[in-house]
Amino acid sequence: MAMVKKLFPLFLFMILASCSDGVGGLIFSSSSDGGITNNTNSNNNTLNNNNANDILNNSNNDGMVGCDPKNFSLKASPPAEVYLVIDSSGSMLEDGATPGLSRWEEVISAVDTALTQFEGSVKFGLLIYPVNDQCETAGPVVSFGLNNRDEILYHLINTVPQGGTPTAAAIKNAASSLDDFGDPASPKFIILATDGGPNCNYFVDASSGCSCTYASPEYCCTNYPASCIFGYSCLDDTNSLSVITSMSNDKGIDTFVIGLSGTSEYVNLLNEMAVAGGQAQQGAPTQYYSAENESELSTALQTIAVSVISCVIELDEPPQFPNYVHVYMDGGEVPRDGTKTDGWDFNSAEMTSIELYGQACDSLRDGVQHNLTATFACIVD
Repeated sequence: MAMVKKLFPLFLFMILASCSDGVGGLIFSSSSDGGITNNTNSNNNTLNNNNANDILNNSNNDGMVGCDPKNFSLKASPPAEVYLVIDSSGSMLEDGATPGLSRWEEVISAVDTALTQFEGSVKFGLLIYPVNDQCETAGPVVSFGLNNRDEILYHLINTVPQGGTPTAAAIKNAASSLDDFGDPASPKFIILATDGGPNCNYFVDASSGCSCTYASPEYCCTNYPASCIFGYSCLDDTNSLSVITSMSNDKGIDTFVIGLSGTSEYVNLLNEMAVAGGQAQQGAPTQYYSAENESELSTALQTIAVSVISCVIELDEPPQFPNYVHVYMDGGEVPRDGTKTDGWDFNSAEMTSIELYGQACDSLRDGVQHNLTATFACIVD
């Protein structure tokens, strides 16, 4: 009897980076007559048999003889949980680089741009600090979640910047929310955007003048050229670095640091904060993300959003014959690349997940919906 090649799609799902809480999309199985049946998940994604047949017709002749097809499933890695921690101190009302816009209005526009593209791929939340005209800091105003753009913009638009810059307290509060309410399997991050040096530490003594390590002596007083009468106006550099370091080392919550217009006197401190947060830029003029205008802030937010989207796809169990697995994105085959440069490969010796690299990973992170398929070629009588 002639041998007939049949391409059994072992796993298939619709993915928008991490379009839902780590849930795999479509799972396909082979029917008793060699056909293809499908079961859609709660996302109501659909793919008809023609798609599977197209992959079959376009595939090469590699196949496993006499194999017993099994039904596997893929699932996206859980989406990252990220708090935007936005400095709303009084200086944010100063003019921005865009004529007619304040720094605060530039932040709103840049956040809108980033969330429009990535709100379905990353669980964003929002913490604005301070919440009064002094140093009071509260918890998040929007808890992290998918598709939070409208709620986040509502709170930003209705905030009037005022008060000091209690950065350390704000980061503590955001990290506590991530630690207490986050999915243990999800990576967790803070994106700090600030236009000045941190202050509001009431334990600092200003009686003999402020002192600091990471700024020139006059700017140890964040009120310069005015004088600092109380300690809360002194630069809170040591404490802020300690908090960021602790969150990264002890909680696994890294901090991206964005320095807005107005932070030029605190470059050394912001660089140290970026390093302490575990997400320093490489090969750039500064280790933090410098954003002097709306365009640069939009670019920084988009770059950070892309970096926290995982290109790892989990398998419910390793395939029995890994060398006969083929991966397709939007109908085109993604080549397996053992160099892990451009294509896909198993990302561990246990073969319990695959990872996309190069252009395939870039596509997965672009905020656009994609079909990702993994198939196993079977030759049966």
